[in-house]
Amino acid sequence: MKRKIEVKRNLLYEPSLEWEEEGVFNPTAIAYEDGIHIIYRAIKCENYSRLGYLKVNGNSVEKFDFPILTPTEDYEKQGVEDPRLTKIEDKFFLLYTAFDGKNARIAAAESENLLKFKKIGIVSPNITFLEALEISHSKRYQDFWIQQIEERGENIIVWDKDGCLFPEKIDGKYAMLHRIEPDVQIVFFDDFFELKYKEFWEEYFMKIEEKIVLKPKYSWEMSKIGAGPSPIKTDYGWLLLYHGVDKNRIYRAGVSLLELENPSKEISRLPFPLFEPSHRWEKEGNVANVVFPTGAILDGEILRIFYGCADMRIGIAEIELKDLLKVLLKKSSSRNK
Repeated sequence: MKRKIEVKRNLLYEPSLEWEEEGVFNPTAIAYEDGIHIIYRAIKCENYSRLGYLKVNGNSVEKFDFPILTPTEDYEKQGVEDPRLTKIEDKFFLLYTAFDGKNARIAAAESENLLKFKKIGIVSPNITFLEALEISHSKRYQDFWIQQIEERGENIIVWDKDGCLFPEKIDGKYAMLHRIEPDVQIVFFDDFFELKYKEFWEEYFMKIEEKIVLKPKYSWEMSKIGAGPSPIKTDYGWLLLYHGVDKNRIYRAGVSLLELENPSKEISRLPFPLFEPSHRWEKEGNVANVVFPTGAILDGEILRIFYGCADMRIGIAEIELKDLLKVLLKKSSSRNK
């Protein structure tokens, strides 16, 4: 299939400090006041992760010498990973993966200045794979959970990653995309503390197939997919960047368009990757052949995408928004004929 979208890519940042010497990757980004603020995952040893901070203003990159978020709680004692940053009204919310050595779950933090964050805690279901089997009657997920029990054990909590918030409330509620493998789901809630109740998630699991936004569809994303940055609002729908993984464990960047009023419904999706590992700095690193989009801002008509490169470096991609929307809307039109 002929690809009609030009994507320019460059290397933005490589490890330069002692506490990030083994890798910097999977950055989130937000444009605010005097520049682009980037929070990224950094590793030093044994894959224990901390979050660092950069500010980009024009061609200059300002970096903090110390991490801005480190593991302090038992639920994240082996790493704070893969952040996604969103501003809703007058507050910044940071979602990240909290890893305790066995369980990988989404945690949240909030800030008023992007530098000091107050941790809210786990906002993922506190339900084991075995409990999930008893709650949900979805054969799609039961088959996967049985496989996870065989690999990880009965008492492991359902892994939930790739959490990102919509930048505004929808019908008065917060909306969060997240990934319980192998799909991307959506959850609506009144406040973050609602997500701490097991009963909330038990009801959710009973209807989990109704919560699916994206399923793997094409060969290049067939193993699993996961949401990237917070969706970007356009006149035609919510633009969602995501990653897809194929059977050879190659990570590629994809794009979908969701309905504005009902983001549970997909309007269109590119049948081919927006971009894939092709540069040396995307193909060689701690994990080979990975491009992992986790940050995006709209600068006029230019969409700037910040992404992890082979779990080692940070890259930036640029694309004309109108070109991307033109192809997405054409796919939508042809599908509806």
